[in-house]
Amino acid sequence: MTRTQLTVGAAAIAVLPLMLAVLQPFSPAYYGLLLLLPILRGIQAASVSILPLCCLLSAAVGIIVNQPPAVFHPWERLGMFALLMGGIGPLFRSRKNDILSVQLFHLLSAECLLIGSISAAAILFGIDSGRPLFRGLTPHSMILGVVAGIGFLSAFRSILQCRENRNNLTLRHPLGGCACLIALLLSSSRSALLATAGGVLYLLFKTPSGKGFGLLTAGVLLLLILPFSSFLTEGLSNKFASGAEAGSIISSREGLWSDRLQEFKEHPFLGVGFASQSIITFAHTLHSGIIEPGSSWLGSLSMLGLCGSIPLFCMIALAVRRGARHPGLPPLSACVLIFFCIHMVFEGYIISAGSILCLLLWSCISAALSSTD
Repeated sequence: MTRTQLTVGAAAIAVLPLMLAVLQPFSPAYYGLLLLLPILRGIQAASVSILPLCCLLSAAVGIIVNQPPAVFHPWERLGMFALLMGGIGPLFRSRKNDILSVQLFHLLSAECLLIGSISAAAILFGIDSGRPLFRGLTPHSMILGVVAGIGFLSAFRSILQCRENRNNLTLRHPLGGCACLIALLLSSSRSALLATAGGVLYLLFKTPSGKGFGLLTAGVLLLLILPFSSFLTEGLSNKFASGAEAGSIISSREGLWSDRLQEFKEHPFLGVGFASQSIITFAHTLHSGIIEPGSSWLGSLSMLGLCGSIPLFCMIALAVRRGARHPGLPPLSACVLIFFCIHMVFEGYIISAGSILCLLLWSCISAALSSTD
């Protein structure tokens, strides 16, 4: 086993406390990873990427200029994000780091497939059945939605790859895909469901041949869960009904989007400060420091302004472009990146280094930017 494989394995284990509720007491392992992995990648780096560096420097200037409230701990959060960019993100580039990024992303995707599948099976044993929103083995239903969505995309792409390579298809991926789809529906995450549909459509559109096979596979998976559809979609139906009563199915986000746009208009160049707000949406924010941006895209614009957001968005655009130009069946990182591009419209975690969603996002971007994927 090579040093890269050992590093990837250790990193994948270290992030499990962020993905599994039962392992949350061991979350310090993740922070140890954030300290050690950037050192390793920095040592074997051939170059430092300009775009993430510009983003980090702009964020630091924004904190100095705006002096956001101390309750937000902007410097500490920026430090964590810098470590994430160095250890998981595309800050340090080299052939070895590219290989590490791709292997880590695929291992994390395999973990998502496994956790999503087991979470679906857990409902049979009454695990987590008493909660308003099903979260399976994860700490939160929103996390389960993303994990299950990535797991489904991983299984679906593997099925199409077997078709493209004319390999024999085993039951592992269809069953895993079906289980992840069940977990996704049970999580009642509308944004994750929409993002998964976007990833599937992108994968089908970019498939060189066998689009009919892909549509047939998706149809079969849907038919398998159709008898349980009323049970699986009960949480989603309740959310849509609540939104309709409030006047809009996105009523829970409209106010947050409006606040972020207003902050951006008032501070268009450097933003209001890294991981901070000038318009306090929730009363508890000034005591807890916990914020809800409502959107990664608008949250980035409001917190980083154009100076910090442009390099951030350029990295994502370059990653999407590389995936779109990939010959043959698109890499998994390209499909998952489309998932995140849609999901980030509704959830704000693009710079939240302590979140598993942020880690999965930047692992995906690093893999998509790698020349080895």
